[in-house]
Amino acid sequence: MIRIAKSPAVPAPLGTRGARHLKKLQETQEADPAACRVADNKLLESRDGIYNDNRVKERLRADQHDKCCYCESYFSSTSYGDVEHFRPKGGYRQDAADALHKPGYYWLAYNWHNLYFACQLCNQRFKGNYFPLRNPADRAQSHADFLSDEQPLLPDPATEDPAAHLSFVDDAAQALDERGAGCIWVFGLDRPELIKRRAERLKSIKQARLLAGLDMSRPLAPAIAGFFRELKLSYADAVEMVAEAQRIWDTAALDSAEFAGMARAYFRRVAQQSQ
Repeated sequence: MIRIAKSPAVPAPLGTRGARHLKKLQETQEADPAACRVADNKLLESRDGIYNDNRVKERLRADQHDKCCYCESYFSSTSYGDVEHFRPKGGYRQDAADALHKPGYYWLAYNWHNLYFACQLCNQRFKGNYFPLRNPADRAQSHADFLSDEQPLLPDPATEDPAAHLSFVDDAAQALDERGAGCIWVFGLDRPELIKRRAERLKSIKQARLLAGLDMSRPLAPAIAGFFRELKLSYADAVEMVAEAQRIWDTAALDSAEFAGMARAYFRRVAQQSQ
């Protein structure tokens, strides 16, 4: 999980159709707040055709470099992504044992700053409607309340740096504080299949660093020349392979790289240990 730089321009459907429907939701809540708090009521349902509009999805995918906002997996290697409401729109749970409380953050259903793209596993199997606060009594219950009174146990990746709360030891997520622990639990960052994928990525980065360190100046060292002969690689092919390894190493910690948060934590730790 890393900080995400979101485009400042609001996608058109949110500012047009979204704004119009938001006005109706606010009027509905103001007309009968008690009814909107009843379990299973559908008075404040949002329209998924607005926030799921392709223009919204594609902007989110581009801003997030085709990665899940939480686990940093590429969508192409996990599943189709979901438009994710950081503060859940339909209802919320403080913890896993809670029933669904209503209303949710209906007034943020079309708010660009509340929207992300998440893989289906993070969004549906794990986070769902969880949105824990340090003090549940501070939770905003309507559009008339102040979100600034809340202290979420999950960092908002567009306004906060998750690295202040969450790190990695090798391929394992490590909580640095209560909010980092919330990330691991709510987003399922310690699920076995995800740990396996991070381990594979870390191994490939190390291999790239090793290969990129080969001295390709001629004449090649006998051991290196023998290595390439064993692989049946021409000098040109070997140079290209080493250049590709250098590219993998150079880009491993960029925002666009899969599991960049892990790479940053691991190689920073390696550098510190060697000092």
